[in-house]
Amino acid sequence: MTPEEAVTKIKATCDDISKATLQINPAIRALDNEALRDELLQTVYRLTIELETIKKALRKKSGPDRQLL
Repeated sequence: MTPEEAVTKIKATCDDISKATLQINPAIRALDNEALRDELLQTVYRLTIELETIKKALRKKSGPDRQLL
């Protein structure tokens, strides 16, 4: 796998995970336990932030004039 292929794969996987987390949000909201529901929604939110951080780091480090790590 080339570095360019790796970047593409990482970005695509982050997108897939983000889409999957959106699918579990309605199920979380249907839970009767408010404390658990709030904890899970916060966790999914943090996960989304971390996924976006990964993609942002890749954009910064893998531009046309930058060398991939």
